[in-house]
Formats: sequence, structure tokens, C-alpha cells
Amino acid sequence: MLTGNRGEWSEFYAFLKILADGKLFAADKDLQKIAEKYFDVLQIVREEAKIGKKTYDLMDRPAEIVIFDENKKKIDVINRSSVSNKVEKIFEKIKSSTDGTFSIPLADEAMKELHCTQIKAASMKKADLFLKIYDRISPTTPDLGFSIKSMLGSPSTLLNASSHTNFVYRISKKVDAKEINSIEGSSKIRDRIGKIEESGAVIEYDHMDSGEFEKNLRMIDTMFPQMIALALKAFFGGHGRTLAEISDYLDQKQLIQEKFRLSQSDYSYKTKHFLMSVALGMTPQGEWNGLTEAHGGYIIIREDGEVVCYHLYNRDQFQEYLFENTKLDTPSSSRHKFGTVYEENGEQFIKLNLQIRFIK
Repeated sequence: MLTGNRGEWSEFYAFLKILADGKLFAADKDLQKIAEKYFDVLQIVREEAKIGKKTYDLMDRPAEIVIFDENKKKIDVINRSSVSNKVEKIFEKIKSSTDGTFSIPLADEAMKELHCTQIKAASMKKADLFLKIYDRISPTTPDLGFSIKSMLGSPSTLLNASSHTNFVYRISKKVDAKEINSIEGSSKIRDRIGKIEESGAVIEYDHMDSGEFEKNLRMIDTMFPQMIALALKAFFGGHGRTLAEISDYLDQKQLIQEKFRLSQSDYSYKTKHFLMSVALGMTPQGEWNGLTEAHGGYIIIREDGEVVCYHLYNRDQFQEYLFENTKLDTPSSSRHKFGTVYEENGEQFIKLNLQIRFIK
């Protein structure tokens, strides 16, 4: 019997829930379902590493699910009610489990019915699931890739920390590097920054470790690396955790106006654009072409089991959701090699690392 964590089982649950319902509702910025905005799901495409793609067709027989292999050969037909009867019980098991990894016998049964061999589908870039939907607005029937996020497990990361997400800051005058680097504790980065600034030195953004990520950020705005660097320094300085809070702090200190000649709303707009770009395609370690890879949007599994989505037509709500529900986080400074004062070519520098996590 297969075992998985809450996040992995949640992805499989979303697949079952959409199969059972045959539709996907849009959400507003507060993650509430918009009753009048939904998409009829005609097909679901799921890929597994060992057995390739399978298509689950809901178009021709409303009460049944027709399953095709990757060569478009029909391999089975099952009653949709068989899936519907299992969905709620599977969700309750995921929600109530206190184990790190666990099995769900009923989900195992559903997997056999649906000819699945893995809990989590094979990673298809940013997309976890592909749907063919009936778009009432166009009207068309596009194939769309969706990324899946669950609110049932631990808060997931939107942007993972790595060596590519290090921002390098120049220290304006010499400080006692040994004394500053000896500061330890849970707030050591904030305390080290405070100590540097107490000495009268100014910490100013200089460059990024990753030229690729810097180039990607410049696609948002030519000054956007400096904008994120300012927010990152404010975070490590203890002036807020969410990007919304940090935006408020920078506005109150008039730093946005002084450095970029922008209003707070202008700054927030660019930050929201960045968050959505990360959610739908941009990564730190590869050149970004400005296109979205999870081009359908985001599917979110709420704590009550409701499955909703953010799509092209409610992108404004999606951006607001990301802006209000993500925070900067502190990854391992030893693993990612940041937070210490070092010297290069007679000048001193300190690196700060960017990691963005969902609040819940």
C-alpha cells in the first residue's frame, strides 16, 4: 500500500474531487468560491513517470469516466459515482492524520480503479495537472496546466531558497567583521545588520549572485532587483514579514519615493506581478521568457476540502491573494552561505537570501 504526506495526498484528492464534480470554481482574493464563475472540466490529463500519460474523459458520458492511455487507446470505463462516493472520506483521512506519512486504503482502491500507480503525478514543470475546460467567456476548450497548492499541510514555499537567490550588499565603511560574525542566536542576521548600522555604516544593494535571476527580475522592471533588495533588507532588519507589511514600512519611511520615485501602489503592483510570475513560471535558476508554464493558473485545496482556482480571468484576485498571503522567510544561512561579513578587493559585503513562503 502506498504512503504519502498531506501535500502528496492532497494533490491526489484534488484530482479525484475534480473528476467527481466535473467543474472547477474560481476564487476571489480571500479564497472564497465565486459561484457564478466556474469552468466545466471536459478532460483531465495525468502523467506518471512509469506509465506515461492517461486521459480521463468526462465529455461524452456524464455519468461515466472514460480512461485512455497515452496512445489514445480506451482502457476502461468507470462510474463517476464510484469516485464521488470516496472523495469526502479520503479528504477526512488526509485532514485528520497526524502522521508524517500515511496510507489511505480507500484512496488505494480509487487508484486501482483509475489505473494510477503513484500518489503524486510526475512533475510537468510548474503544472501538476492538465485540464481541458469549457471556457464560457471565449468560448473555447483550451488545454490548461494548473499548479496545485494544499492548505492542509505545512505552509509551502512559493520561491525556494538557493545560491541563486542571494543578494549581495556593499558595506559603506569598514566594520569589525570578526565581532559581527560572532553574533549567534535565532535572530542573528537581524542582530548582525543592526550592529553594522550602529557603527555608522550603510548597507546598500550591489548585485546578485545569480546573473540569470537578476535578468529575470529585470523583466518585471529594470529596477526590480533593487526593489526586492530593499524589501529583503527591511525584512532581515525586523520591519515586517509579509510583502504587504514591508511595502507599508517602505512607504512610511518614504524609501520607495526616494529611491525609485514610485508611489506605494506602484511598488505593490510590481511586487504582485513578480509573485504571480514566480507562481506561474519564473524560477531563479533558469532564463525566463516571460511566459507562464502553469498556464491555467493555480488550484488550491482549502482547509474545508473545497477546491478552487485562480485563472487568467481572475488574475487580479490571484495577485491580491499572493500579496496578502505570502511572507519572506529565513532559510539556513550555513547551507545557502549568507549573513556573514566578508571582504573582496578591499571592500566589505554581506549577502541576504530571498525565500518566499505561504502564510498557511
